[in-house]
Amino acid sequence: MTGIALLLAAAAIGHIGARALRLPAIPFLLAAGFALDRTGLVAITVLEDALVLGVAFLLFVGGTELNPARLRTQRRAAVRVGLVQFAVLAASGLAVCAALGYDVVAAGYLALALTASSTLVGIRLLQRRRQMYEPFGRLVVGVLLLQDFLVILLVPLVTGIPAGWAAGARELAGIVILLVLALATGRWVAPALLRAEDDEEPLLLGALTVLFLFVAVAGLIGMPLVVGAFLAGVALSRFPVNGVIRTAVAPISDFFVALFFTGLGALVGLPSLTTLLHAAILAALVVLVTPPLVAIIAERSGLAARPALEAGLLLSQTSEISLVIGLFGWLEGHITAQVFTVIALVTVLTMLLTPAITTDAVVWRVLRLHPVPHRSRGLFPDSGHIVLLGAGTTGLPLLETLLGAGYDLVAIDDDPAIADRLAPSGITCIRGDAADPEVLRKARVHTARLVVSTLRRPEDNHRVLDLAPNVPVLVRVFDEHDAGWIRRRGGTPVAYADATADALLAWMDSHRDTLDHSLAQRLPA
Repeated sequence: MTGIALLLAAAAIGHIGARALRLPAIPFLLAAGFALDRTGLVAITVLEDALVLGVAFLLFVGGTELNPARLRTQRRAAVRVGLVQFAVLAASGLAVCAALGYDVVAAGYLALALTASSTLVGIRLLQRRRQMYEPFGRLVVGVLLLQDFLVILLVPLVTGIPAGWAAGARELAGIVILLVLALATGRWVAPALLRAEDDEEPLLLGALTVLFLFVAVAGLIGMPLVVGAFLAGVALSRFPVNGVIRTAVAPISDFFVALFFTGLGALVGLPSLTTLLHAAILAALVVLVTPPLVAIIAERSGLAARPALEAGLLLSQTSEISLVIGLFGWLEGHITAQVFTVIALVTVLTMLLTPAITTDAVVWRVLRLHPVPHRSRGLFPDSGHIVLLGAGTTGLPLLETLLGAGYDLVAIDDDPAIADRLAPSGITCIRGDAADPEVLRKARVHTARLVVSTLRRPEDNHRVLDLAPNVPVLVRVFDEHDAGWIRRRGGTPVAYADATADALLAWMDSHRDTLDHSLAQRLPA
């Protein structure tokens, strides 16, 4: 019990440090575990138990996120980006590791560890920045889920092939058995769990039963525990079952996952200069290759330049699953402690870099090096028009209402599907980033009658407020904090509601004289 208490204390310190610095918790948990191990107070048996339970819950919860319905319009783009990124990083990782002197098996583990981006870090940043449901947010989530699935399913092959191709074939057969079990569980067991959602204890016991059943079956057929735990989550990933399950197991999962990363950090050895150099080289490979690669593919899939680049930057780190791969390879004797330490260091370095390289300031600096022409359709009015920033779920009904009222409209959206949908209606549409000054100037926001913004993040509106100081700018907001931010910068916040379009027209009717006077002042005599 003393060992568990020390692990929990170290995990708490790691979380406090991460929260204070607003950085991902995983590197801090690893560092706390590393420091704890230097004291010699925790027995190796305690670490092993924490690791086994922690990895089971980590991958189970990760599997529940693998719901293809979440991808919607970005499914094809996510598959394209995910597969190309996976293949390029795997190939380049193998080449770099061979050049650094690693044998085939060690190079294979290292290359596989480089291919997956962190689902925990990526989704946490998207949620914090309110970008989960933007086109590039859906793309990032889709890529993360695809990569997790590919890496977990490849683990048995990587571990089996060193024992011969026959062993690899047995591992593949084991994957098929677990996939069939996952499909059956999703069809017949998941609905029964959903019926118990109002009774917390049976729901929790049912979810844990599914988890440990898959782990037991994986052990019986000679498959790694990690594959069984992950596919148990996949079996319960369909909405709304996944949300109910995550809510039920979240307290237990958070407890064991914190112990897992802290215990994992305790296993990381003191790195040599060579190990640090190799980790820095591989981390640089991930950070330098991923953003341009993802951005190019995402743009060719229809995203505008800025969201495509943001997607690439958000995917520029290795994953918590990379740590699982390294741990499994080390415990199986396939790789040395030095190789495991390299994987852990690459994960720590890239996770710590991600929040810094995904800021708006970095995105705009990089974007200047990669100018992409913005596509537009329709004729641009010189003045007196209404500009709509964001024409998605909220914007489309608003556009229909304004078009029916006889206003000249210009819409800006970075989703190509939106631009294609607006083309038959004759609405002038710019496919681009509504926070880009060049795009806003092209839409002539400074001579508009009115600008209406449905952008999800209020801070994305600061450029239109700067470029059109004398134009009324209505901004959709979700809470009073955002409303205050908009008011201080000269905009008019509109609280989100289903009747936004009707409320907007009522506002325009009540301010028609003011709008006409403001427009007349801006027109040449």
